[in-house]
Amino acid sequence: METKIYTMNGTENGSITLDDQIFAHAAHPQTINDVVKAQLNNQRQGTVNTRTRGEISGTTKKMFKQKGTGRARQGDIKSPLHVGGGTTFGPKPRSFDQRPPKKVVDRAIIGVLSGLVQEGSIRVVEGLEFSTGKTKDVVTFMTAHAMDKALFVVSNISNETKRAVANLRNVKVVTPMHVNVVDLLKYGKVAINKEAVTQLQEVLVK
Repeated sequence: METKIYTMNGTENGSITLDDQIFAHAAHPQTINDVVKAQLNNQRQGTVNTRTRGEISGTTKKMFKQKGTGRARQGDIKSPLHVGGGTTFGPKPRSFDQRPPKKVVDRAIIGVLSGLVQEGSIRVVEGLEFSTGKTKDVVTFMTAHAMDKALFVVSNISNETKRAVANLRNVKVVTPMHVNVVDLLKYGKVAINKEAVTQLQEVLVK
């Protein structure tokens, strides 16, 4: 598959051949859905904790005698029936960790990348670098390429590039090794340099 190469200013500057195994592959919606769920679950802390009646601090004294009052029998004030008492079947700390097989993750990434190429949402940019470290240069780049949000995929992330995108919530920069389905779907458009294309193809094609 042939696609155009662009300069930082948004003008065309030749073409590049993309591997059809990555950029022209049929998507598997169920696979993509499973990988997205797994990735989002892995971001959960799982530290929520509610206390049972045995974990509540307080007296264990019986509230009133068992018989003779006409009221329903009661134990101590820590019962889940009372305000401030324990919680019955409440959430406890647990792990939400999910680890899909690498082949499944790669298949999902390939499916999303192929869809973005078909939409014209992936641009190969020559010299994708912000050596000044200034945010305004990133904004100028986004305007030139008609992008409101973008995922930058570069072969090597310089400190200047990190600083340039640090204050922008609509831009993220990653290396080919850290491309993932959630970021691709979240940002919707991808700017990638030629070296990163080669690296990405090496990572995903086995």
